[in-house]
Amino acid sequence: MIRLPPASTANASLLPDLTPLLDVIFIVLVFFLLTAQVPLLQRPLDLPQDQRDSASMVTSDAERQLLELDAAGRWRLDDRPLSLSGLPEALSSVTHPALDLAIDRQAPLTAFLDLIVLLEEQQIDDIRLLMEPTPDAP
Repeated sequence: MIRLPPASTANASLLPDLTPLLDVIFIVLVFFLLTAQVPLLQRPLDLPQDQRDSASMVTSDAERQLLELDAAGRWRLDDRPLSLSGLPEALSSVTHPALDLAIDRQAPLTAFLDLIVLLEEQQIDDIRLLMEPTPDAP
């Protein structure tokens, strides 16, 4: 004798299998996540256009202060230990502050960016970023 399956399982087999659809949705989602462009955070930087512009901003080396950041994130202003929060007070004593920044290659980038924001707030724009050559640089 022929037996028919119960009615509830017969209706269930007529529904489409959603697994391939979920696979396609997942692949498209991953594609969009990987190709989405994240907005870059940028800070405006005004560089001198030629030698005449840079010569007009030159301050004698005796008037410049050396600000150092080591690999551990510690600041030094003219060989005096300093915190980033104490930097505005130290720079306010100078009438026209001019800074030479010496930053270690292993120093945290966030500390450097915090310094740039602080210098913008203090309206200090005479800044030199000191660099030293490396043997692997072109």
